Amino acid sequence: MKQIQIPGFTQDLRPNTRPAIVVYGNENVGTTRFGTTAPCDDGAIGWIAIDRNSKITAEEHKIKRGLPIVVNKDPFITHEESMQVALEDNPEKVKEVYKRVVGRLFDQAIALAKHPDIESIVIDRISQVFDFILFSHFGRRNQIESFQRGASNQDLIDLVEGLGHKNLVLCAKATEIWADTGEVITKGPRAGEKKQAPTGKFKPDGFGNIGRFVTAVIELTNKKTKAVGEDDEEKLKDKFRAKIITAKYSPLLEGQDLKDYGISGEEISWSNVLMVLGYRG
Repeated sequence: MKQIQIPGFTQDLRPNTRPAIVVYGNENVGTTRFGTTAPCDDGAIGWIAIDRNSKITAEEHKIKRGLPIVVNKDPFITHEESMQVALEDNPEKVKEVYKRVVGRLFDQAIALAKHPDIESIVIDRISQVFDFILFSHFGRRNQIESFQRGASNQDLIDLVEGLGHKNLVLCAKATEIWADTGEVITKGPRAGEKKQAPTGKFKPDGFGNIGRFVTAVIELTNKKTKAVGEDDEEKLKDKFRAKIITAKYSPLLEGQDLKDYGISGEEISWSNVLMVLGYRG
């Protein structure tokens, strides 16, 4: 092949980013546990703990499996700030508090990204990060139109892109998807609007287009059955399941239950998900 020399360009098309996986679900489905399966053979896992239970689960797996994990020492929003914004009616003051919170979070994320001994980064939970960002732009408002969220969306995209040279796990809450029923509201202030109802299906809470900026989005579920012991592998395989929602490089796999590939229960891990996706990087 002819070698073409243009300043600032290369013929090497190999990606300069590492895989990024979003895992989401309702409570007790294993999103935090999945984060502990991120690569750490050549370094440590840098952990950004926002969910109050995140450190407990991470510590449990750190001890059980001897994992090298470093985590933020303090919460990103102090107890005093939490009380302040809960009682504050002035949206500008609320925004000031959350701008400080987002600044601390981004500073610590950058510190992990720059450190040569950090192989992977876990953010638990990315949906809460997006809430912090929205609050820093709008205060604690409930109704924010999608067309108003451009700057907030870009803040989150910049965070994800800025961590792209590290293996990245983004844990998210789940939110139920609502859809039109085909009926129209006939009475009250919402007369003329289409009726919507819950579908029983879920998506990651927060930034709706997160799938465009990551390698895959995986939904984790927990079959609500009788108590299962940690040593009962067969029942664990049936209880905890994972489904591929989006796969950037393997779209034909979207919608597939990983149990069809022999992956469920304790086998739901970073390496096994990437193996199914056929990721080469």
